[in-house]
Parts: sequence; C-alpha cells; structure tokens
Amino acid sequence: MKRHSSSLSSSSPDAKIRKLHHPIIDDDCISELPDDLLRMILSKLPTEEAVMTILLSSLWMDLWKWRPHFVLDMKRILDKTPTKLWYKVSDQLASSMDKTFRQHRGDLESCTITSRCNDVTLQNWIRRATRVKHTKDLTLNYIHGHKRRYRGTHMVDFLPEIFSHPSLTSLSLSGYTLERRRAFINCGNLKTLKLLNMFLFRVSTLRHVLAACSSLEVIVLEIFFVSGLGVLKIGNKNLKFLQVTFPDYVERIEVNAPCLDVLDIRDIKCESKNNFILTAPNIQFDRNYWVSRCVYRPHISYNVSELVQETKHTWYELLMSDFHGMPRHGTLSVSIDITNPKEVKILKELLLMWTTYKMIELEILFKTNNASREEEGDCFSDGIAHGKLWEDAAPFPNAEFRVYKVWMYNFDGSSKEEFAFASRIVMQKTVMMKMMIETSSYPPMKKLEVEAAVAKLMELPKGNEDLSIECF
Repeated sequence: MKRHSSSLSSSSPDAKIRKLHHPIIDDDCISELPDDLLRMILSKLPTEEAVMTILLSSLWMDLWKWRPHFVLDMKRILDKTPTKLWYKVSDQLASSMDKTFRQHRGDLESCTITSRCNDVTLQNWIRRATRVKHTKDLTLNYIHGHKRRYRGTHMVDFLPEIFSHPSLTSLSLSGYTLERRRAFINCGNLKTLKLLNMFLFRVSTLRHVLAACSSLEVIVLEIFFVSGLGVLKIGNKNLKFLQVTFPDYVERIEVNAPCLDVLDIRDIKCESKNNFILTAPNIQFDRNYWVSRCVYRPHISYNVSELVQETKHTWYELLMSDFHGMPRHGTLSVSIDITNPKEVKILKELLLMWTTYKMIELEILFKTNNASREEEGDCFSDGIAHGKLWEDAAPFPNAEFRVYKVWMYNFDGSSKEEFAFASRIVMQKTVMMKMMIETSSYPPMKKLEVEAAVAKLMELPKGNEDLSIECF
C-alpha cells in the first residue's frame, strides 16, 4: 500500500514532515500506511508511547510532534518508585518532559499535566501551553502519595494572570491550594472552570475567582474550606452548568444565574433552605433536598432542552464523573417537553444513571409544548415514533428503573402525550410508593379537568399494588 500525498497542502503537518527527508528503509512498511491512518493510531496513544514510536518508523519519527492533544504524566513511573526517591525521580522526569514538550510543534487542542514538579517548572509549562501552544483546554493535576494520589493539596502561588490567555477556554485544577486569586485576574476568556480536590482558606477567595472569570458557562467545584464563614456568591450571567461539592460547612451560598440549565449538588452542608439562595429562571424547583447537616443526598435539577452533541456529551460526562462507574443515587428534578423526542432522549439518559440504586424522588415539570414537532413518522433512538402513545413502546427508561416517589407539576389532563407518559409509569413497576400530581395551582375549571385525568390514572392497573396516586 502506497502513501497518497499529492492532495495534501504543502503547509500541512504531514507535508512539513516529509520535507525533513527521513530515509525510508526497505522494510519500513509502517511508513507506507496512509497519513490519516497513522494520525489515528497516534491519537489513541499516550504521549509517552507516541514518542516511543520513533523506533518503529523513520518517517513516523516526527509525526507525534503534531498531535493536538498532549499529556505530561509522571504518575505511572512514580507509582513504581519508592517514596524516598520521589524528589530525585520527579526532577529527572521533569527534565525529560520539558525536552519532549519543547519538541512539540503546532498548536494544541488540549494539554494535561499530571506532575509533582517544582512550581517554577510547572508555571513555565503553563506559559508554554498557553502563550506558545495556544492550548484551548488545560488540565493540571498534582500527584500526592501512593495510596492517596489525588487527595490532599499542594500550595502554589500562581503568577498573576497566568490563565488569562485568549486561546484558553477550559481550565481544570486538581490537588492544589490557592492562597490568592491573582492567577485568575482578567480571565474572561474561560468558558469552563473545574476546581477539584482544592483547598481554600476563605470563601471570599473563591468568590473573587468566579467573579474574575466573567464568561463562565460551566463551573465544577470540589473544594475544602478552612473557614466556611461568609457568603459565596456565584453570579455568572452566562452560566449554564453548575456542579458543587463542599464537604465542609459554608455559611451561605447565593447563586444568580439567568441561563442556568443544570444544577448538580453533590454534597453541601446547609442548616436551612435560607442558607442556599438560587435565582435561576430555568430551574423552576424550590425544594432544597440537600438541606441537611447529617444526610448526604445528591440532587440534580435539569432544564431539559435540545443540545448540540458536544455540549450534551460534556454535561453527561460531568454528571457521571467521580462516581467511578457506579450509578447515581439521590433525587432528580427535570423540566421537559414530553412531546419533544430529543428532550425525551436526554431524560432517558438521565434516568439510566439510576439503574442499580433506586431513585428517592423524581420531580417532573411539564413544559408548554413549544418545541418544534417532528413530522409524523419520525423516530428517535429507542424506537418510539413521534405521534404514538407512550404505552405502545418498551418500558421507559428500561424495565429495571425504580423511583420511590414522583411529583408532577403543570400536568395537563388534555394532553395525550403527558397522560400516556404518566400511564406508563403507573402500569410499569417504575413508581414504588406515591405519585403526587399538582392541581391546586390551576383555576377551578382547569383543576376539574386535571382531576378527571388523575381519576383515570387511578383506575389503571398498577405495576406496584402499594402505589398511591394523589393530588396536592
């Protein structure tokens, strides 16, 4: 198989590599593979292994240098190194990694640095990744001991505005202690900020960091505070996704996010609902399930809407992160247009996070049917055709899903789709204890109509004999 390169631009990475005129030996079959195939193979390898492929092919010698995703990782070697030799080995690894980093050519889509190097070296790498390589997505992980590799923190005083380069749109920090906020000054370039296993002395430091990152759309926080006194204000006007884990007590949290669609509470300590103030028009739920100083109850509030695939994939990964492959537990609140196949598909994926642990409570707010309807006959992934009744399809989301209690808001008794959906989860074994349907907010005539629909639901054969259906 011969290489086809005539159609490639002379300015492409592969063309530049060929200009180096590496001699191709007769038995170098790898060099005869198509460029696209070589790039695909290299993209699947860790950077360290990609560099080692120079032993396999003379032409492949420089191809790794154009990889758009770059990883500097000390973890695998330090895991096999006695603790007493860590400092020496870390310095040697840092020197080798620095040389490798300098050999890379072109810009980077992403750069991940998992290290135990000194602060000067780390900050030089950060500046190279942002100022020279124009990295869009930067991840920094600090390595701690063998058994607690990603626990504990390392205090570092980042240089002022080190994360403010215009090309950098996503930043993830793990295992560091931030003493000051100066690294985040003028960071309006950031769209995504993840602070994981972080240690902060004061709540005010985080408040100033978030305020300095004025364009954030995704915020993920897992932070330990020395003192939780004070008010944490999250007031980012573009914020769409917020995930919070505060294992330590925080006196007061105020979230003002007009575009927020996802609120993922992993773990926070609040003495009362007045200590967590949420102003987010798209999150139309006011029951603070997580308010407790002794009960750990994760909760997601999700305003389901049609999303581009990249956003949907990113949010799903964040919702599943840190669960180590285990299903979710806790509660879920969703706003959804049940007649929109794309929104129903997202709802199904959300519910399937709870396939082993039973969901405690599920809140459903039916949105006005404002989504554009697909033409009759169009189908979505689980085989349900638009326009067919829900009961004609397989169990939703599957036969194993269980929830103890379901609350329904804005249930329209005249909507065939909403009634069919409610009928399915009544007749399946989906709901184990109660289905609560709000009718008190309707005017008298509409209330009678909805109550009549609820009465029909009560007459259906129930999947669980102990299931009760009530209005409130």
